[in-house]
Amino acid sequence: MNFQSKIARRAYRLALPSLKLRRSRPADQAPLFVIGSGRSGNTLVRRVLLASEQIYIPPETYVLGDLIEGWPQMALLPWRQKVWLFCAQFEKHYHFPTFRLDNLNDFAAEAEKLEPRTLHALILAFYAYLARKDGSKATRWGDKTPWNTYHLPAIGAMFPHARYVWLMRDGRDVALSYYKAGLYDSLAEAAVRWADANRACQRFERWCPHLYRLRYEDLVTDPEATFGALFAWSGLQFHPDMLESQPGVMGDVELEGHHTRVRDRISSRSVGQWRDKLGAAELGALPPWFWEQLRVLGYVD
Repeated sequence: MNFQSKIARRAYRLALPSLKLRRSRPADQAPLFVIGSGRSGNTLVRRVLLASEQIYIPPETYVLGDLIEGWPQMALLPWRQKVWLFCAQFEKHYHFPTFRLDNLNDFAAEAEKLEPRTLHALILAFYAYLARKDGSKATRWGDKTPWNTYHLPAIGAMFPHARYVWLMRDGRDVALSYYKAGLYDSLAEAAVRWADANRACQRFERWCPHLYRLRYEDLVTDPEATFGALFAWSGLQFHPDMLESQPGVMGDVELEGHHTRVRDRISSRSVGQWRDKLGAAELGALPPWFWEQLRVLGYVD
């Protein structure tokens, strides 16, 4: 078991008492989290959701889970210091430029006056601020940061009424995509990342009352039916024109090379690319738990 897996299991033991079934809020009022491994269609889903203009999803936030898990350590600090430390977590992350903001000073000044003075209220205010700065009129918010997958117990406890969309994709295609994009130095490292992320979602599914499984392969081979079903489950209105519509500047899409094809017409051309790109030796070198996770998700017999 690697270090990330140990941390995830420990987090679940601590958070499970809070992950009890509760009376659900209407789907159209709940935050929407897109979870799962990266390179699984996460940004494509964000593109279509943004095009609907019914929900605002910012570029990947990265530090949300760390903030929630670390918040108790700041219990004795004055509210102003908590607010500025909250902002610093985002500002100091190297992906902060994708938000197209110089800093979060304006938000900090607003948040100092926030009532109630809770982390939950602070997070809600932060996403509302990002939507406003981006010119979105949507009152509902979401997040599609794959790294959140390693913090699902904490996020689930903070937002028990949220909707969670677990994006799944054949791990062989994901590992190849990670490796080709230069996000991992080896195919094996990328395969481990995919397996760990999906195992985390699988554990979370046992306790989360509002989780929706979504296969990338369905998303790109029959986008109208698949997105239609996703929108209906999410409490959103769908129209096929949204598949062709393009939202404005997305931030990470314009700045990060591995998102260059997100705005292309939806196509299934990337499904099964591993068959032509990966040889028997490369596939044979992938760890056993990777193949087990493929089997559990139905990608191999």
